[in-house]
Amino acid sequence: RCHPSPHRPTPWRRSVDRAMRCATHLATSTSSRTHARGESDRARTPSSGSWAKVTRPRRAMVSPAHEDARRRTRVGSKRNVDLPVLSPDTVRRDLYEHRTLWKTSVRGVVLCNGARGVDDCEYWLSYMPMRNRAEVIRLMLAYANVPYAFEVVGYERWGEVKPTMNFGKTPALVDVDGRGTDLTHETAMTRYLADKLNLGGSDSFQRARVDELFSQYWHTIRNNGLTHAGELYSAQALKDASAEDVENCGRFHETHRVNALSVAKRSLQALRVFEEIFETNGTPYLVGDAPTYVDFALFDALFDLGEEDAAPDFAERFRLYRCGEFANRVAGIPTIDAYLRSPTRIPRYERPEYA
Repeated sequence: RCHPSPHRPTPWRRSVDRAMRCATHLATSTSSRTHARGESDRARTPSSGSWAKVTRPRRAMVSPAHEDARRRTRVGSKRNVDLPVLSPDTVRRDLYEHRTLWKTSVRGVVLCNGARGVDDCEYWLSYMPMRNRAEVIRLMLAYANVPYAFEVVGYERWGEVKPTMNFGKTPALVDVDGRGTDLTHETAMTRYLADKLNLGGSDSFQRARVDELFSQYWHTIRNNGLTHAGELYSAQALKDASAEDVENCGRFHETHRVNALSVAKRSLQALRVFEEIFETNGTPYLVGDAPTYVDFALFDALFDLGEEDAAPDFAERFRLYRCGEFANRVAGIPTIDAYLRSPTRIPRYERPEYA
């Protein structure tokens, strides 16, 4: 439930404790959203703070243009439709057995968002068995409820795939046009899907504003794309932040690019930029009344920060009350709730360096 004033915040864990519950993992923990018996078909209702019955989202309607694109995938397509279809348990087992990304050897396709076969998939996303650089993209696809194939490439199999990818990069959207054209680099993929899924803003100004805020997120919270835990932002640094860090981190707007701040203070500054935007806008999302791709990017960072082994009380501890409300709101969207609970979501484990 949204708190009535900044002076009486609802702690983050109190409002979305079930929505963010983790299961124990050999490295740290997973975030596959384990929950109590009888809750599998329920979703958090942010406005009431209670569990309510919901109808699971139907599969997205497929347009004739998309059907034509699917029929063309056999001609010049780089989608490897002969890969085995994997159960989510197979992917998890490979991770659990090897305990580290670097030893994973699984390769195959996980069908997502109601796809019954590879021919049902509007998109084909290829990545290693981790969340990291593909998670915002998967959140967008989940929100739109678009059927897609998630090609999982274990690190020991990456050598087979790397030479076939643009710039040797992963993740990749494979054969986006039905003619064998791939798209790599997560920023390009994110903006491409935002256009296709109508998640980029409703007019030219909104699109520019969303792009501006995503650039701010990218250069701070995402450490210029280098890593999820770096010199500009780190959830681990926030976990260990002191009271002095919280009280005296300063404002991002008043800090020079070259500075001697601790990583914890830089991380707090990065998040408080968005806290101030929510305060100024008075809207449920960063730009307008509907979610855009920058909302899913920020939500991913907040969800990770709110894990039990990080800072589950971040909203109250760091005075990020509106960010906490926002994360609760996004987690309560039925299609997002379904994805966060889904076994197709990769388990959370100790992030490899520079991943």
